[in-house]
Amino acid sequence: MGVHDIMITEPHPCRRGFFRRLYARVQTSNTGAYWIWRQIDENGLPLTDAERAFDSEDAALSDAVRRLNGEAVAV
Repeated sequence: MGVHDIMITEPHPCRRGFFRRLYARVQTSNTGAYWIWRQIDENGLPLTDAERAFDSEDAALSDAVRRLNGEAVAV
């Protein structure tokens, strides 16, 4: 199980021409047969249900970045 922060950049809602950077936290888990991911809050409580099954942790993490309109996994 891993916890990853995904960086999201979106246009600022009030300041035209500016962007803001947000972070979404996701948790990847191995169920024994496949990997899943779900978005969690700062306390580790789930915000979303588990997404579909993936063959690897990298595939699950890539799907999380794509679905959350992220740019990258923050290190």
